[in-house]
Amino acid sequence: MQKDRNGAEEQQDLHRKIEECRTLLESLHNVVYKVQRKPDGRYVYTFFSGRLAKHWGLTTETTQGKTPHEIFSSEVADYLVKQYDQAACGQSTVHKLVHERETVYVSLVDGQCEEELIGCSLDMMLCRQAWKKINDLQYYDALTGLPNRVKFDMVLQKAVEEAEQNGTEFAIILIDLDKFKMMHASVGRTISETVLSRIARDLANTLPENDVLARVNKDDFVMLIRDIKRVEDVHRRANEMLAMLMLPFDVNGNEMNVTASLGISMYPTDGVKGEEIIKKAETAMYRAKECGGNCYFIYSEDLTRIHKQWTLRSELRHVVPRKQLLLHYQPRFNVRTNRMVGMEALVRWRHPENGLLSPGRFIDLAEKTGVIVDIDRWVLEEACRQVRAWQLAGYPNVSVSVNLSSLHFKDIRCVEMIQEALAATELPPACLEIELTESGFIEEADAAVEIMHQLKELGVSIAVDDFGTGYSALHYLKKFPLDTLKIDRSFIQNVTCSQADEVILQAMIDMAKKLQLKVVVEGVETEAQLAYLREQECDEVQGYLLSRPIPVQELETFLSERST
Repeated sequence: MQKDRNGAEEQQDLHRKIEECRTLLESLHNVVYKVQRKPDGRYVYTFFSGRLAKHWGLTTETTQGKTPHEIFSSEVADYLVKQYDQAACGQSTVHKLVHERETVYVSLVDGQCEEELIGCSLDMMLCRQAWKKINDLQYYDALTGLPNRVKFDMVLQKAVEEAEQNGTEFAIILIDLDKFKMMHASVGRTISETVLSRIARDLANTLPENDVLARVNKDDFVMLIRDIKRVEDVHRRANEMLAMLMLPFDVNGNEMNVTASLGISMYPTDGVKGEEIIKKAETAMYRAKECGGNCYFIYSEDLTRIHKQWTLRSELRHVVPRKQLLLHYQPRFNVRTNRMVGMEALVRWRHPENGLLSPGRFIDLAEKTGVIVDIDRWVLEEACRQVRAWQLAGYPNVSVSVNLSSLHFKDIRCVEMIQEALAATELPPACLEIELTESGFIEEADAAVEIMHQLKELGVSIAVDDFGTGYSALHYLKKFPLDTLKIDRSFIQNVTCSQADEVILQAMIDMAKKLQLKVVVEGVETEAQLAYLREQECDEVQGYLLSRPIPVQELETFLSERST
């Protein structure tokens, strides 16, 4: 009798625990279910619980023994069966469960019985928060909360469609902050990001309800102004923005002053596609940059040159992989003997449409876009390879000078790049001279001096190119381990007819010699200039008088004639 009583109590306890679990499951704001695979391949539900499931009318009683196609729409049911098949094969599966316009995400795991799966929805609040965060990251800028480029492109496309349908006009204003990179380097990330946030807020506060402001790049914003009635309204808005940006404001005790370059384009005057309108606004903005910033331009056909420059800028990114570069070489000569003592490698761009472009057409653009790093690497490797080939062919007195951008002298990997080029081509380090401009080592003096010392240890020579046209900070000449001073061509042009030019050039040569630096004068074009440099005991010259930059084949002929 006691045994029966204990068994009954155990049954009651078990029933109570089952009810507690059932109540707990039903109180969860989740969906929990079991689904079983039948021998004929059908899936039937054996259990459904959770507060959200109950709200949908999905309970064990209403779903028991039913298939997905008997409960859900055909499209949802087909999708669920596919997910169950994947989970039954052992694949980790999280599926969507769509019912009554609400979506939950359900994780599937193996059940206790064979051919059984258990589905449990993820925390809905966390799912919604995660989805919102993903959406925000995809379409909105994390710093300012403004729409990003992806979102703005969608807004612009819709604006084009509406304007086309309604016969209205709108304007795009591209806003690029002037010298922002310089400010960022000066005040640091925290303050510069605060400045960006402040500017975003101030610009947004000027917007009418239907207009849109987006941050499309680090220091670039773009504004869409709808329903333009008169061009004068665009001029007014642009002037208001420039005036507002110029107002000084305080950031952590620092008074900040910001200006911007604005480029404006109009729909449909400047294009009927979003991409075209944006490109025209960029063209106008770069024109404002060229004029010193803190101004705006509205696109017109007069800005086609800027547009071509922008196109060239884009094409520059492909010059190395598409093998569009080649080298010309300009010999250097000993002043006293007229003997060739070396050469300078000068890059050319074989443009598929514009023909052979000299460095003056694209090097500045390459510097601004950072492509110069790849171009310089190619020039260095190709020059070393070619000069080594000439040496092996028996040509005498062959060494080469290669110009490197100042960007390299801000990166310690510069030395590694030069080492690799020398090792790959087996060119002796003494046959390579690296040329850099004054700004290349003055702007990053500490890093540059370390790189120079490492290059000297390699046995590579170092020259200052275009001396006299940059900072001309003479105290740096004693700080850096230089070998050669290359005086810019502007100082030799009028030396035979200008006493002032003669005094300046003579002082440069004397100073270099006292610092025990080799002196090379560029741009020598007349016998009178050459004679003057002989009198001043200049070491070497370069210029059209003795040889212009020439391609490989011509230089080989030149070398052959000189060797005989």
